[in-house]
Amino acid sequence: MGLQHPSEHKNIKTGIVVYQGSGGFNVKWMSYDKIFFMEKEDVIFEELNKLYLLSTQHFKYKSAYTCLSLINAS
Repeated sequence: MGLQHPSEHKNIKTGIVVYQGSGGFNVKWMSYDKIFFMEKEDVIFEELNKLYLLSTQHFKYKSAYTCLSLINAS
């Protein structure tokens, strides 16, 4: 699963679907574009990025989320 930049059509986050239910699905983000998110070099920022940018996010099926893309269907 990829989260695309809305105007540049490139992935800024990449993740995998870890749960799929009747109302939606969860994506565990595995990597992100460090330039887009302006990653800082200090250790505290590295931990915050892991906590917030590489978290698990829930998406509802009924909500049209046009910035998600399927990277690999296997």
